[in-house]
Amino acid sequence: MKKEEIVLFGGGGHCRSVIDVIEGEDRFRIAGIVDQAEMLHEKISGYEVIANDNDIPTLAKQYKYFFITIGHIRNSRPRWHLYDKLMTYNCSLPVIVSPKAHVSKRARLGPGTIVMPFAMVNSDAEIGPNCILNTSCIIEHDTVVGFNNHISTGSIINGNCRIGDNNFIGTNSTILNNITIGDDNLIGAAAVLVKSIGNNQKYFGNPATVIGRTYV
Repeated sequence: MKKEEIVLFGGGGHCRSVIDVIEGEDRFRIAGIVDQAEMLHEKISGYEVIANDNDIPTLAKQYKYFFITIGHIRNSRPRWHLYDKLMTYNCSLPVIVSPKAHVSKRARLGPGTIVMPFAMVNSDAEIGPNCILNTSCIIEHDTVVGFNNHISTGSIINGNCRIGDNNFIGTNSTILNNITIGDDNLIGAAAVLVKSIGNNQKYFGNPATVIGRTYV
């Protein structure tokens, strides 16, 4: 059976990790990568940079499937704006799941979301579009994760939590049961969040306390 072609947006470290997952899943053939104009024809993990962001209208006529491989560390906006732009051109963003991950058959994943190796998404969890569920993270039962979140390596979101949009949940952090997190927050590495929080805050420590604001 012939594989569908897919174009990746962003050629950094996260892209290289995503390439490994796409190759392992074996559903798509990577047609090329979109990056800065000066990177044109360079190779990233063996795949050529074929275009830059200004070429989206042309690419949308040539290809059906696209995937955002820009990372999300402190600023969620590049992934968010690129997702909106691709949607404007009716591009299809599949769900990508590593064969080494576990996703419950009762979980739901939004378009453009990737589940990296050894991540776990348990029963009745719901993950919104354009999320990164990074290596070895755990999303427990009945938790809802919104749009464009990065759940980082080794982090744990326990059951019945509600996570808003555009959040970064740092490496090895823990979100206790029944916690609500608003939008545009940064939860630092190894933080333990024991209470619900609002929007645009940075939390670090155990128990996590606010140390400042994120961008507005």
